[in-house]
Amino acid sequence: MLKLHKKNIDLVKNLIIIFLLIIIIIFVLKNNTIQWEHKDAIEQYNILVKKYGKPTIYDFKKGGIAIWKKNKLMNTCFDYIELLDESVPHCVPKPHRDFLYTYVKYEIPEDKILDVTSLSGSIAYDPLKKTLRARCGSEAANIGTLYLATAIGNSRISIKKVQEKKLYKSVIVSLQNKQNVALYYKKLCKSLEEQPGNPEWSGYYPLAFPEGCCPGYDPNLNKCGKENFYEHTDKTDKFTAHTDKTDKFTAHTDKTDKNIDKPELEPVIV
Repeated sequence: MLKLHKKNIDLVKNLIIIFLLIIIIIFVLKNNTIQWEHKDAIEQYNILVKKYGKPTIYDFKKGGIAIWKKNKLMNTCFDYIELLDESVPHCVPKPHRDFLYTYVKYEIPEDKILDVTSLSGSIAYDPLKKTLRARCGSEAANIGTLYLATAIGNSRISIKKVQEKKLYKSVIVSLQNKQNVALYYKKLCKSLEEQPGNPEWSGYYPLAFPEGCCPGYDPNLNKCGKENFYEHTDKTDKFTAHTDKTDKFTAHTDKTDKNIDKPELEPVIV
């Protein structure tokens, strides 16, 4: 009887262990399986993982996000990439959906801010972080959009000419030739190198505060000089110079992009 009782206890223990292992396996699989609602975002995730590896931050639940930070983008001129489980309808230059965000470090000259942001509803600018971003449905479209946006910011072309000649639509169509994507990427990186502003200095937005910062403002300490107008003493704010020596402006030769390759399409040079 004692032996039988002991066998029953051992059986129960083994069953409990097996049950717990199954629960752990299900939990791990569930948290590492994309449960996103939008299939096009999932497709883009697989493309980006092949190119950059696993994202720095991710949430695979419905409505989640994947973020590739600079440590994953060392050989690019991108600052970071965000992929959201969303679907933003956009009817121009032809109906499509936006969900992929590509950010670059770029300070738009204050007299060009309206021009640059008028290029597309997919363009947005953070004047304090000095980040310019494009939100489209593919990395190629983001590259084409940022290429034109920085060309406007660097005064290589005017927004008026872009709109009159419908160059934005021409650029997007020309992305079907992968050589054009590589060319636009190279020109985008060159525009970032040659930008007229300083993307590493922050403190105020010229269009909101044309008088500038308070006297003696030190961005490293985030304090004014003799006159301290703003009692902001957050000790976590650290403004450090961007000294990444690993950025290499290499040609963009993504072989994983699902765009159809049409070599006969000419690039749109501005």
